[in-house]
Amino acid sequence: MEKIDEKAYEQFVLSILTAKSIFVTGQGRSGLVSRTFAMRLTHIGLHAYCVGDATTPNIDKGDLLIACSGSGNTHITGYIAGLAKKSHSTIIAVTSCKDSSLARQADVIIELPVQEVSTNYKNNGSIQFRSTLFEQACLVYLDGVILSLLTRLNSSENDMHRRHSNLE
Repeated sequence: MEKIDEKAYEQFVLSILTAKSIFVTGQGRSGLVSRTFAMRLTHIGLHAYCVGDATTPNIDKGDLLIACSGSGNTHITGYIAGLAKKSHSTIIAVTSCKDSSLARQADVIIELPVQEVSTNYKNNGSIQFRSTLFEQACLVYLDGVILSLLTRLNSSENDMHRRHSNLE
């Protein structure tokens, strides 16, 4: 985490604070991580949506798309970023590959510098499967963003709890 660009972090936080609505996307496990982030954004009082849900509104100028992809080359995530770009929305790519097709479409790139681990050759000391390191780093990073937003919004965990679903 100490290798992550602090300037990009600040741009990320400011983009969230100035967005009319926030949309998240990602596929597979990266998609699950993005959905947890959208939930937290809602808990702190922001308008956040998961791309693909039936109740997700249209994206437009002034909105923000946060796209999570370890490789940055997941076709559907890149396609969704392209649609957001056509709508003049701001795009933030959270990826481990700053030279990827997703990163090239982004206004802000959050590079989580972790390597995908081959299941046959574990050369970085990790015994985890493939993109697990990215997904874990992404979850921790995004939770850190929520903590920063809580402070800047002068909000609290009690405020979050009041917005938490009561239908479970």
